[in-house]
Amino acid sequence: MADKYNDGNPFKGSSILDEKIALYARVPHYVLITGERGTGKTTLARRLHEMSPRSRREFVSINCASFTAELLESELFGYEKGAFTGANAVKSGLFETADGGTLFLDEVGELSLSLQAKLLKAVEEKRIRRVGGNRERDIDVRIIAATSKNLHSMVRNGAFRADLFDRLDILQLETIPLRFQREQIRDLFIRQMEEECAAVGRNEPFVFEDEALEAVQNMEWRGNYREIKNFAARLAVEALDERVITADIALQLARSGAAETVFSDDRNTVMSSQREAFQPSRQNLVTVTLDADTDDLDSVYVKAAATFIEHALKKSRGNLRRAARSIGTTHSTLSRILKKHKESNAMSISIPDHTTMVQTEAT
Repeated sequence: MADKYNDGNPFKGSSILDEKIALYARVPHYVLITGERGTGKTTLARRLHEMSPRSRREFVSINCASFTAELLESELFGYEKGAFTGANAVKSGLFETADGGTLFLDEVGELSLSLQAKLLKAVEEKRIRRVGGNRERDIDVRIIAATSKNLHSMVRNGAFRADLFDRLDILQLETIPLRFQREQIRDLFIRQMEEECAAVGRNEPFVFEDEALEAVQNMEWRGNYREIKNFAARLAVEALDERVITADIALQLARSGAAETVFSDDRNTVMSSQREAFQPSRQNLVTVTLDADTDDLDSVYVKAAATFIEHALKKSRGNLRRAARSIGTTHSTLSRILKKHKESNAMSISIPDHTTMVQTEAT
């Protein structure tokens, strides 16, 4: 079943993620998927459902950022006839549609506080009430929630209910940005271009200069898989009649059409981007020293990550869990990063003596 989802998936070959999904699919607990936008959170949610005992029932998905609070409430819980102007008939909500199956709440961090309270009741009691209705209905739904926001920070700031977060955050999955999986970008891009070749009706496959593939691999892809998919679609159209796709063609299209894309040769932009990405607040700056003549993009990532993680560890007095929470990631992810760079000697971090390091791959 796992192979079915690997095609076009930015996490192809991630054995740890595959093991977690296979394990989590067997149990009924709620799952919270975190990660940047475009990193395949919906794909992972579908994969969990399809591998679970609920796979014969509905997988229902909704993006919480796409509706106003009022519309989202009626979409989730349904409504009775006459509940509001325009409610001319009874409508079942997504909780009822997903009964016995899975309800995927994408961008759950966008929920209003009032709707969070109503969702909490449904989660706790496994009962819902339609808008304008008096009767409560039993539901059997597994909730998978996803967010690109830092819910820990939102809870601290009062923007997200702590009790709802605790109930959704039973099992966790965290997606990995493409810029930290550079070995995947080239193959992912080529596969996507093969699909676009068929979509635009080109009779011959696209041919790429090595420099073009290298340029694509060195782009930052802040929009992750979604951005690379859109880029491939534009490139297939713009280069429809070209025999060979050169680096100039790829770079020109990227610079003109993708404002977020950062290139390894645009060093000032890279350094500015990394300083912004890894600084927790303007009142608590973390300084990264870079050499524009010798540093490449990967070394920028390593230096910025090392400095930021070291700062977080010092603030938490070596407590990995506390440090992970403070920078919006998980204990297992932070442990994996430290282990990876310790083994490769690519990162040198001064960790307090009483820090407990994970010696095996984090689960």
